[in-house]
Amino acid sequence: MRSFLYRIVVIFLFSSSVNACDRCLHRSKAAYFSSASALSSGACAYGPMATRFFAGHIAAAIPSIYKDGAGCGACFQVRCKNPKLCTSKGTIVMVTDLNTSNQTDLVLSSRAFRAMAKPVVGADKYLLRQGIVDVEYQRVPCNYGKRNLNVRVEEASKNPNYLAIKLLYQGGQTEVVGIDIARVGSSQWSYMTRSHGAVWATDKVPTGALQFRFTVTGGYDGKTVWSKRVLPANWKAGMIYDTGVQITDIAQEGCDTCGHIWD
Repeated sequence: MRSFLYRIVVIFLFSSSVNACDRCLHRSKAAYFSSASALSSGACAYGPMATRFFAGHIAAAIPSIYKDGAGCGACFQVRCKNPKLCTSKGTIVMVTDLNTSNQTDLVLSSRAFRAMAKPVVGADKYLLRQGIVDVEYQRVPCNYGKRNLNVRVEEASKNPNYLAIKLLYQGGQTEVVGIDIARVGSSQWSYMTRSHGAVWATDKVPTGALQFRFTVTGGYDGKTVWSKRVLPANWKAGMIYDTGVQITDIAQEGCDTCGHIWD
């Protein structure tokens, strides 16, 4: 019961804190990191794995997008507003870090920054020389094809006393705002807490094989995704496990008055 009430409170508090329209078109500026390693050590704690997502098209985002870590893994379509230099499609990036600068909303990897340029010889290098450019961006669903949501057990974990995990390949256009854990076959659920970035942890680890419930919210809607068997009894730190489920939900808030990046 305590775990259930906790999930309801989490959904309510988080839904009231999100932007009125998560899919609306935003106008700001974007810069880039000259080194991908800067994003690899980002606040979301993806580590070196960060550069493997979306061919290294990743970004650091302002706090209203980062959302204390709930925004980690969110995807955004970004295009620069200079039609002489850039395509109208732009590129898609995944959030892997927190941007604390007050000059730009996004700081892209150099690969993502260059991908906004037109396919003309030298256009991408000229775009890089601009340093900071005007952009339009909006959130879009993350598409991992048929790949399931994965759970990576972090190195700090010690079976059976402490478990820290992070989620990989979270599709759709949502945030995971709560995680419950229980022994397979048991109805005694306990909740994990967000440690930092994309990492969730608990020191109340049930014995045996483990099942998970993920509280997912997108816009005004919330739901629970149940993965009935994720970790074996002998789970190990550093290993990645398939949850057997996919998260593909799309934010449901009304955006009839919002512009879209394809307009």
